Amino acid sequence: MDALDQLIRDISRLDARARTGSLDEENATKLALQEFGSTVEPLKERDGAVLRPSLSAATDRAEGDINRAIDRRVAQVIAGQRTMTGKTLLGEVAGMLQEQVVEAIDGNTPPELAPSTLAARRRRGNESTRTLVDTGDMKASITTEAKDGASGWPDDG
Repeated sequence: MDALDQLIRDISRLDARARTGSLDEENATKLALQEFGSTVEPLKERDGAVLRPSLSAATDRAEGDINRAIDRRVAQVIAGQRTMTGKTLLGEVAGMLQEQVVEAIDGNTPPELAPSTLAARRRRGNESTRTLVDTGDMKASITTEAKDGASGWPDDG
């Protein structure tokens, strides 16, 4: 096999997909409500309820770093400095995004919680004033998944 054949083989192994987020339905719903609100009862500046996007904010903030990380890894594969599949490559980069999303959730996204929210938490024995961390379940649910190939995920509509 000559160098060109090897390069073609290595590049063809980079076909993959990755996703980062909350992959269980309950926490994905919580995350989506914070990102977009609800079509039934949109979260607006009413009764202290506001949108607190964390997934999109983290993705927007990390976009340049993610693109550079992908570029570096692909260049290493092309130069023969590193052998990896697309699943490995995107899994590593998605892990970087996962860290950013967790930091965004934990970052106490403004505005402060409404007095009614704080009172409801205190009644449950929770003294936390963190805006997106009540039980910690949503933050703990953020994960990454990578797979070979370009086909959709089993749970895609």
